[in-house]
Amino acid sequence: MDSAKGATKLKRILFIIFLAAGILAGCSSSFIFGKDEAEPRVPIAFTEYRVPPNFVPQALIITALGDSLSQGVGDTENFGGYTGRLADEISEWPGVRGTIVENTAKRGRRSDQLLAMFPKGALTGPISEADYVTMTIGGNDIMKIVKRDLFSLNIEAFKDELVLYENRYRTIFKSIRAINPSVPIIAIGIYNPFSLITDEVEEFDEIITNYNDAMKEITEEDPLACFVPVEDLFVSNDNLVYHTDFFHPNSKGYELMTERILERMGECGFSYQE
Repeated sequence: MDSAKGATKLKRILFIIFLAAGILAGCSSSFIFGKDEAEPRVPIAFTEYRVPPNFVPQALIITALGDSLSQGVGDTENFGGYTGRLADEISEWPGVRGTIVENTAKRGRRSDQLLAMFPKGALTGPISEADYVTMTIGGNDIMKIVKRDLFSLNIEAFKDELVLYENRYRTIFKSIRAINPSVPIIAIGIYNPFSLITDEVEEFDEIITNYNDAMKEITEEDPLACFVPVEDLFVSNDNLVYHTDFFHPNSKGYELMTERILERMGECGFSYQE
């Protein structure tokens, strides 16, 4: 694709981006999900989980890292986005007494900001205690380029940033492993929110795909990690996006994300089975 032509097409959506006024992103909070909730949610139909005979019922800790997608921004049901829903589903597995969520995610966080939390020790406790680690990070790295080069966007800038992002993403994995060598890591991809507000998104489709491919490749280098693609869940479907900012999933969108995460956890062997 001609870079000049691509830059021109990218510029057409600049003011739409401002009108949308949102950021793909993801204050730390803890929630406990168990089987004694006053109003239990209906579990997502997925599969039957079986536990080993020697498994002792226990509470599982889910530590969420990253940006607004892990924080649950846009969830009109106030159930904590995919993180809360995932915890609720896992709390229903046989042999699980309940789930505790350590949500360290924050709206607007980039990969460099997440990485900077490790030397400070801010994530040592939540990760060392975790039975599962979930993570969304990368959307704000892309939006940083959009805001920085607002009137001179070009594809090459995103490609240059991707090189730096890949290095940070791999270092984040190494930092998690330095704290907890055996915790399963569930790394969730990003999606293209612009498909909901303009048809001129081919360039961003390419950008999003490149970032997802990099995340998937790095995740698959870790035998105890599982990549969850979500890009296809949000293609031209405005019923799945929070209408206040047109960027974040709404409750239905988070439900779909949770279904996909559970599906991939099963495929990656992250569920209790005999």
